[in-house]
Amino acid sequence: MKHIPLFEEYIAINEIGEGTTPFKWKRTGDKPVAWATAMSSIDRTDGQQTHGLPTLSYEFSSDKATYVVKIGGYSEKQTYIPAFMKPGAKKPADFHVKFAVSFDVVGSEKEQMTNFGEQFRVISTVSDIVINDVMKELQDYEWFKVKEIHLAPKLEDGEEGKPIAQTKRGRLYLEYIKKQGRRLDGYWTAFIEKDTFILKDGKWSGTDKMIQL
Repeated sequence: MKHIPLFEEYIAINEIGEGTTPFKWKRTGDKPVAWATAMSSIDRTDGQQTHGLPTLSYEFSSDKATYVVKIGGYSEKQTYIPAFMKPGAKKPADFHVKFAVSFDVVGSEKEQMTNFGEQFRVISTVSDIVINDVMKELQDYEWFKVKEIHLAPKLEDGEEGKPIAQTKRGRLYLEYIKKQGRRLDGYWTAFIEKDTFILKDGKWSGTDKMIQL
């Protein structure tokens, strides 16, 4: 694996989001509206609380590789008691949606993190897909609401067991989330779990492993 000088990594991380242009991407599967279609057909009288949603697929290419992005989600049916709602309060969403974003290179060879410039554009492209396609298409629905977005960076060789924020991709993604996460509509809070970053809708408090966006 090619060595990346720490100074190069420092400069790169501090320039995250500064004029980074996403790669041109395309859908290779359902539109995000497929989630609304799936939830609209759920029998709200049955006892099942969670339901899987169709996986959304995208693809884009850099000079070095072709990437596939998969976004898998599920819905949670909500139950509210009208008597406990404040007079005139807006009706809560019938469903909460949570989804995870994953991406990888096409082919069998494991991608190595040898070019920070390319990694910026990769994460910028994935972010563009999530914000400008998935979230943009879903935000106008009032009967369901996206509540969580999960992102688990891949590990480099020898990084197994490290806290996610101490890995190469983890440091990169964390800084990107800090600087670019505010592009999401509304208030969001980022949480650092053992191997995953979780963006949750709303303002949260009570732990040192979170970042207000």
